[in-house]
Amino acid sequence: MSEQNLIVISKKDLIRKNLAEKLPILGYEVFTFDDIYEPIKSLNSLNPDLVIIDIGEEKRKWKIFVSGIKLAKKKIDIILLTDEMTLDEANEALILGASGIIVKPFFPEVHLKRIFEIVHRKSKRNAKRIYPRFYAGSAFQGELIFENLKKNKRYSFPLVNICEVGTSIRLDDPANASELIPKYSVQDACLKLDNQEIHISFRIVFRTKDLIGIGFTNIGEEKSNFIRFIQILNLKVFGKSGIRGKW
Repeated sequence: MSEQNLIVISKKDLIRKNLAEKLPILGYEVFTFDDIYEPIKSLNSLNPDLVIIDIGEEKRKWKIFVSGIKLAKKKIDIILLTDEMTLDEANEALILGASGIIVKPFFPEVHLKRIFEIVHRKSKRNAKRIYPRFYAGSAFQGELIFENLKKNKRYSFPLVNICEVGTSIRLDDPANASELIPKYSVQDACLKLDNQEIHISFRIVFRTKDLIGIGFTNIGEEKSNFIRFIQILNLKVFGKSGIRGKW
């Protein structure tokens, strides 16, 4: 299930297709366009969180888009893809609101990693380790199963996403799980990831109306299988370069 909207604007079919295939695994619903005018018209309905613009031969037209965003008073990260850019042009782009600039030629794995870095730059400045969250859907299917022995309840929730240190689940009916609040912990749970079962302990980190964030406190004997599963998801998005250490 996608959590954020993302617009890709490029005349290059390779760029549009690649980002539309890979970025949903990181939680984006991707909308692609081959010109800059149509997404300006659809800005309110698409309500993007991130826009990736391939400048190409139209180095001035992206400014129209930024102007449209300013008129709409929307806070949107903008990443520019460009064949070349002078220092003055780069400074102007940043002043006008670009979050980052990526120089082509386009290499999918390298540029996806760079996009991830730009989006999470604030966490990097705060010296926080970033664990990419991979969203269920095309990449994998997941489920969290556990029991509340005191209330004689058995819960089974589909996973929204997964990362190395935790997961998120969504509640169909929040009223049926009122005890699942921050600091609530479970010592014996089963994490189903495709055809694998991983035994874990966890603690609830946050809860909104229908979303619960879970932090793993322990991963059982299948930990190596779990790490391998995360590595496979990493490869699907970032290739052999992966995401390691602190970003």
